[in-house]
This record gives sequence, structure tokens and C-alpha cells, in this order.
Amino acid sequence: MKKIQESAKNVQKAIEQGLKNLGVALEDVDVKILDEGGLFRKAKVELIFDDGVEEIIVVEEEIKNNVKKSADKKLSKKAEKENIKEDKKALKQDKKISKEENKTEEKTDKTLEVFCKKFLEDLCVKMNIEAQISFEKKEDGTHFNVSGEKVGPLIGKRGETLNAIQEILSNVAKKEGFKEERIYFDVENYKTRRELSLVGLAERMAKKALKIEKPIRLERMNSYERKIIHTALQDCDGITTRSEGEEPNRYLVIIPNNRAEKFREKNID
Repeated sequence: MKKIQESAKNVQKAIEQGLKNLGVALEDVDVKILDEGGLFRKAKVELIFDDGVEEIIVVEEEIKNNVKKSADKKLSKKAEKENIKEDKKALKQDKKISKEENKTEEKTDKTLEVFCKKFLEDLCVKMNIEAQISFEKKEDGTHFNVSGEKVGPLIGKRGETLNAIQEILSNVAKKEGFKEERIYFDVENYKTRRELSLVGLAERMAKKALKIEKPIRLERMNSYERKIIHTALQDCDGITTRSEGEEPNRYLVIIPNNRAEKFREKNID
């Protein structure tokens, strides 16, 4: 069994970094989020991978004992070691063949919905989360939603874990051959609720900026959330919106038009 801890600027990067170091796929490990990170600290995760070494050792001991009981008294230690080595090699080969056969069977008649639902179910089990997974095909792609009583860890701070899972799910689906489908992932309709909240925030802050005639800086947001604010205020008279800062601490500024020229001079894009 292998256990490693990885740190990165967000949960997604930490998980991907750990998978790369272990040389395995997400479905082969148990993921434990130790720290979702924040403004001044990195996200930290623990990945546990059972590589089956203990099983091979137990089988190897059984083979060794059987060889000792049935071998002729004149059998040399060298020959005995060679037999164990060959049996071990054959065991690994059988396990490899069995694994490949199982993968072939799994791919038979597999659809994107079946694959992604199984992936999300396995993820919830590894994170000790009881949840129900549903999906809906829409014009823009397939939308998966997880619901349950204690699904907060799947969302994370400001939806960072949720976004990381969506990206990982999309990547593994592409590797399975589902390259044309767009995949969307949500938990308890968090994205819909978050979008309504951001639109309300945008409208309130726009009114305040016009009233005090000064720019208002919002909290750091990801690109998806900043786009919601930009879109909500794009037709608002007297208001310009700009993004400023570097990822992952990029934020949005709401600017009254009488102050917009000053911000253009700072090359805010």
C-alpha cells in the first residue's frame, strides 16, 4: 500500500500531481482532502494506493511452502528459488490478463452516462459520502448532479473542489473515448444557487458604485464566477467591469463610467 500527500495551489492540482507521481488513475486511489487551501496557503490532499504487494507476498509464501513439501530432498536451493521465481512471474501474468479481460468487459456497451455515473459513485465511496447521482442530457452537453445530506466536501471552498472534479471527470471520459461530449458536474444545484447569488451581488454593488462614484473591488473569484458578473452587468448603464490580479487571486472591479478612463490607464483587462 502506498500513501502520499501532495500540496498545490488548489485541490485539483494537488490530486493531479499525486496521480502523476503514483502513475495511476483517480479510480485506483482513495482521496482524502486534508486542506482545501486558501488565500495564503496551499491545498493539501492525501492519496492512498493499494498496489496488491501484500497479496503477492502471501501467495509467494504459499508457493514456497508447497515447493518445500513436494520437492525432492536432492533439489538444490538454487532450483527451488528458480521455481518460486517462475511461479511468481506466472501469477503476475495471470493477474494482468485477468485485469485486461475485466477492462474489456467493462467497455462493452458502455455509454458516457454509465461511465461517468460509475466514476462519481466510486469517488463518493472513497470519500465516505452517501449520495445519489442523476444526469440529464441537454443541448450543451450532459449534466451530472450529486445530491445527499453531507455532500459539502464535494463542493469545497467557493466551489473549487466541485470545479476540480468536473475537470478530472472530463479528462478521464476523453481518455475512455468520449471526446465529443461536454460534461458538467454540480452538487445539490450549487452552481445555480451560486449564480443567482452572484447576480444579486453584482446588481447591489453596481448601484453602490454609481451612488458613491467610486470603483468597488469584489472578492477573488474563478473565471466562471467572474464571467457571471461581467454578463450580469454588461448592459448596465454607467457601469464598466474589469478583472484584475493574477490567478488564483484574480478579482473583479465594478467601475462607474466616470472613473473608467483611470482604470484603463492601469491596463486592467
